Amino acid sequence: MPRNSRKLFSPQIENPHYLTMPYLSRERWTSFWYQIMEVMEAKPESVLEIGPGPGIVSHVLKNMRITVTTVDIDYRLRPTVGADVTKLPFADKSFDCVLAAEVLEHIQFAEVSAAMKELARVSRNAIAITLPHFSQFAPSIALKIFPFVPKFSKVFPLSLPVTHRFDGQHYWEIGKSGYSASVIRRLLIESTGMRLVKDYLIEENPFHHVFVLKRTV
Repeated sequence: MPRNSRKLFSPQIENPHYLTMPYLSRERWTSFWYQIMEVMEAKPESVLEIGPGPGIVSHVLKNMRITVTTVDIDYRLRPTVGADVTKLPFADKSFDCVLAAEVLEHIQFAEVSAAMKELARVSRNAIAITLPHFSQFAPSIALKIFPFVPKFSKVFPLSLPVTHRFDGQHYWEIGKSGYSASVIRRLLIESTGMRLVKDYLIEENPFHHVFVLKRTV
């Protein structure tokens, strides 16, 4: 059976207009910066972006002379390819880096392992993903002791065990009952066979948790 022959998941958003001020908050713009930064850290020539949303990240990467392919189940967003994340119609190791920002929470948790295996299959070097991390409080510390040494910062999400309820978009979120950060880390590593090299909450937007995986060989 061809990889793209399975019926696509259905889009969750009736009106996929991301270019609105409520959506493009200051915190979300910060998340875009982190996505671009983590992709560029991989020094890619080719990138696959799953779920391009407003197209801001792919637009910037293209203007940085990166070859970008986008994938989405919603054709209204005009992706390069219409497909779902668990059945990508690409050959093995087709892209230097794969980006999936705020995507995996939109599928059932039971499907996440299959999705990560697909991301690993088509990635030549690295995978960068962000996921929502629920917390009631997210205090942070930041230290800069020497002028030419990068600032150290750390976010400490604190939350009571809350059961996640599907809100029409998110099937699950880190920090809620059954979806601890340690569970997610283990799933990412075991389903991809890759090394987890970065794992942090964005200081300016602690609802977004960044993970970067790289091939061991």
